[in-house]
Amino acid sequence: MADLRFFLKHIDPSADSVVFPPDIAHQIVHVLRLQTGDQVTVLDGEGRAYQVRLKALDADPLTAEILRIGENSVQIPFQISLFFPLSKRDKVEWILQKGTEVGISAFHPFISERSLIQDVELPAKKIARWESIIREAAEQSGRALLPVLHHPQRLSHILAAGLDVYKLDAALVASVGQGVQPLAGCLDSLLQKDPAPSLGLFIGAEGGFSDQEVASFDNAEFPLVSLGGTILRMETAAIVFPALVLHHFSAKHLSE
Repeated sequence: MADLRFFLKHIDPSADSVVFPPDIAHQIVHVLRLQTGDQVTVLDGEGRAYQVRLKALDADPLTAEILRIGENSVQIPFQISLFFPLSKRDKVEWILQKGTEVGISAFHPFISERSLIQDVELPAKKIARWESIIREAAEQSGRALLPVLHHPQRLSHILAAGLDVYKLDAALVASVGQGVQPLAGCLDSLLQKDPAPSLGLFIGAEGGFSDQEVASFDNAEFPLVSLGGTILRMETAAIVFPALVLHHFSAKHLSE
């Protein structure tokens, strides 16, 4: 049986067992059809891995005995935060799922002048679904740390707050047209820093950024960078951008 991994919140390392919430218990019992005594890995989202043995599957709640505690060695050494505009449900869910698989550390949805969604207040049910999508993608891809999903904000508020609020060293903005720089050149410059910087990546809505927003990025000294010779859909850029950055950082890291 493949090593099955589940993220759980609020694990007590001093306890002798863990408790599975109803949704994960349902997955274990009715979807994966595991058996009493089967062993799985439980992750706390902060780098620790717990090897556990399932107890009686008909118990409510479902629990498992902690056998040993270790460190999850599958770490991504670079912190990439993705700032993306709120859009249709399927696009946002795609970004959260594939972005987690690629290696994004934090998601920052925002409202911009041209974003399809203009309300920062979202139902709790939707936030819970998004968190579930991130968790399942992290389990599937073997992530050690669970990406953070931040509450939506207006882009103007994000820019006014500045990088320090988000614990970022630098930010890049995917764009097309005049004033755009090659991505590789910007990354080479950033990689002169040691260690590699914590980086924020901004992508625009389906209609791109407005002239005023571009001016705001310029004032904040966030370089506009090109992702290639073609114009990408918003949801495509949301995956290609961090993938290119992480590949560039990883190649540099491995060569040292």
